[in-house]
Amino acid sequence: MSYTINTTAQRHLRRNFSLGVLNGVFFNLFVALLDPSLVLSWFVSQLTTSNFLIGLIMPIQNGGWFLPQFLVSGYLQRRQRKLPFYACMAGVRVVIWGLMTLGVFLIKDATVLLAVFFVLLTAYSLAAGLDGLSFMDIVAKTIPPTRRGAFFAWRLFLGGLLALGGSLAVKYILDERRGLAFPDNYALLFLLSFFTLCVALGSFTLVVEPLEPVNEERVPLGRQFRRALDLPRRDGNYRRFLAMRLLLMGAEIATPFYIIYAKRVLSVPASMVGVYLAGTTLASFASNLVWGRISDRRGNKLLVVLANSLGLFIPLVALSIAPLTALSPGLREFAPGLFALVFVLSGGSKSGGMIGNLNFLLEIAPAADRPLYIGFTNTILGMALLASSVGGLIVDVAGFTVLFSLALALYASALFLTLRLQEPRIFDLRLATSDF
Repeated sequence: MSYTINTTAQRHLRRNFSLGVLNGVFFNLFVALLDPSLVLSWFVSQLTTSNFLIGLIMPIQNGGWFLPQFLVSGYLQRRQRKLPFYACMAGVRVVIWGLMTLGVFLIKDATVLLAVFFVLLTAYSLAAGLDGLSFMDIVAKTIPPTRRGAFFAWRLFLGGLLALGGSLAVKYILDERRGLAFPDNYALLFLLSFFTLCVALGSFTLVVEPLEPVNEERVPLGRQFRRALDLPRRDGNYRRFLAMRLLLMGAEIATPFYIIYAKRVLSVPASMVGVYLAGTTLASFASNLVWGRISDRRGNKLLVVLANSLGLFIPLVALSIAPLTALSPGLREFAPGLFALVFVLSGGSKSGGMIGNLNFLLEIAPAADRPLYIGFTNTILGMALLASSVGGLIVDVAGFTVLFSLALALYASALFLTLRLQEPRIFDLRLATSDF
């Protein structure tokens, strides 16, 4: 694997780095305003009591992002410039989110609003997924591997500053004592998120994309699929990485139900959504620069190990709050505050995992096959995420404890596989020295 970028990318590195960071900063604010595991889960719980529908939010949003990428991997693989495709899909995303905002403002019937929400969320997520593959390939061409840790860390760090303000806005807007009742409070959040999304996506379209040699041969989808299926067999490090990511995606089955557990079992008020969001944001914000330094200086295996170790404690803490308050009734009034630790751990773990997992995949994927590696990986993960929609059914049948225990087991299994990964830089160095 090469640790350099071409001369065009080097010449425009500062510009591209800055625009990419700006994109990430505003996109993190967009996510904070309508966080799927907190704000959107609460939104849907106001429209329906169905745990199944609440559990669909994250599989649709994240699964929709991952699923379609393999389908366009062959098309993008033979295109020297991916930015025009990115700009086109960015426009589609803005239009869809604009319609979503109008829907929340204008639709008063809860059933109709719920249906429109899920249809548009699915459409937006699929468009974002098509955008995601071109985005990652452009990042790989414009940012050298030894700067990608800092690149993603600054996106999350500065984005965390804005997202912290966003979490305070969420707390203020969702507090019905301030005068905005449901769904008007959410309509305002959607409007703010729409303008934020426009800035985030528009900034990245200004990146100067360098040209790299590509194989212009048109690869039929069936042949591309066979090539993709061969990747885990040929590349043991990739095989372990993919299995680890699948286990982590399985652990996400519990994520939307931490806030529902807090609402139904701990009886937290709506304003606590903003408090929990602030905890997530602060943890992500405080850890990002550390994660970036580890990625650039120590490699991404160590970073993923640390992030997954933190993740292991998320369901463990969630499982511990109720027994703890039962043993010490005096702690019961502090239970909503203690539960914030779940979201603090989540913020630290997910930011580290995002930096580490993205960079690990970019480093082990050969440049010519990068769209194939990324597209196949994300499509497989998207299928796993759609399967995770059974989380609501598990809650209905067996309860929150069983769901959180399953998440704990999946995190533990993922951590075991993470420890068996080979750090790409050390791995490449061994290969290089064996040639001499």
